[in-house]
Amino acid sequence: NCYLTMAEEEGQPKEPTFEWLPEGMKALADGEYDAIVLGTGLKECVISGLLSVQGKKVLQVDRNGYYGADGASLNLTTLFEKFQAGTPPEGLGANRDYNVDLIPKFIMATGNLTKMLLHTKVTRYLEFKSITGSYVYASGKVQKVPANPSEALASGLMGLFEKRRFRSFLIYVDAYKEEDPSTHAGRDLTTMTMRQLYTDFGMQPATHEFISHAMCLELDDTHMDKPALPTVKALQTYMYSLTRYGTSPYIYPLYGLGGLPEGFSRICAIHGGTFMLNQDIDEILFNENGEAYGVKAGDQMAKAGMVIGDPSYFPQEKIKPTGVVVRCICILDHPIPNTNDAESVQIVIPGPQVGRVNDIFVCCVGNGLCV
Repeated sequence: NCYLTMAEEEGQPKEPTFEWLPEGMKALADGEYDAIVLGTGLKECVISGLLSVQGKKVLQVDRNGYYGADGASLNLTTLFEKFQAGTPPEGLGANRDYNVDLIPKFIMATGNLTKMLLHTKVTRYLEFKSITGSYVYASGKVQKVPANPSEALASGLMGLFEKRRFRSFLIYVDAYKEEDPSTHAGRDLTTMTMRQLYTDFGMQPATHEFISHAMCLELDDTHMDKPALPTVKALQTYMYSLTRYGTSPYIYPLYGLGGLPEGFSRICAIHGGTFMLNQDIDEILFNENGEAYGVKAGDQMAKAGMVIGDPSYFPQEKIKPTGVVVRCICILDHPIPNTNDAESVQIVIPGPQVGRVNDIFVCCVGNGLCV
């Protein structure tokens, strides 16, 4: 139950109080919510936006003074402050000319994220441009991933006979429909491994690597001995995305990826969500069954049926590392060599090409994308 008390001398309503509030504690914002979301990263903002559209009462809190958390787009000054790197050097240009993505990511033009943006109508707040080219590091050189038949013929990635086998493979993948056995050509991709499928078309190991890493975007070689269907579906997404714009399968929002969480935040706010930036959380509250039921910040508390957040808000015993990503931000004064002076490119460096297990992704963006 909630009680509103009146200040006698002012006649103004004071903060709501609740039976569950301990003595000396005050309600954080409205006190009771259907969901409390900690952080304003892309995942958190997608969830809060979808919950609010479903009529849920949402409180979203972030310790930072900007949206996006680790997925934010920062100007030069904020970037150097975040990494405690002092003052930006002279000669890098105006602060307003920079929107540096902390987690660079190109978006597949027909991928799931694009479908989600269209479904939720977040695209009304954003403008996208296609990325100029997709490249792969092979045999010690940066080479373009073919985007059309003429580029495929001229490509140095494969010999003439291998190009014919590659073409046959792409025609098969393009026609393949999981629900239509007449397109399977007698192959069961739920049991046939990716390695077997490549071999079935007579393609060389170097071509296997190029397709899997530069087109299917597999991170390592573990997929080779697993059923081929998921990798074939990833290749279909790449191919369909490529036909959408013709130069590369990737798109990117103007002014950086920070616009994505901001767009979903708008959706949440329009549907009554409450946002609190520059608000850290001291403790997530758990009941005797280990279920989260609220948060505490100083002498304030809020309660909800669910608490969602990025791992940095939770105690160590509640989180489990599932992987490590190493990121590096480089500010260049020139295009990357061997990319036809393209301003925006993705270069995939397959791990085996440089003696690694996992791949390296190089995302290069520039002024044409307002970043």
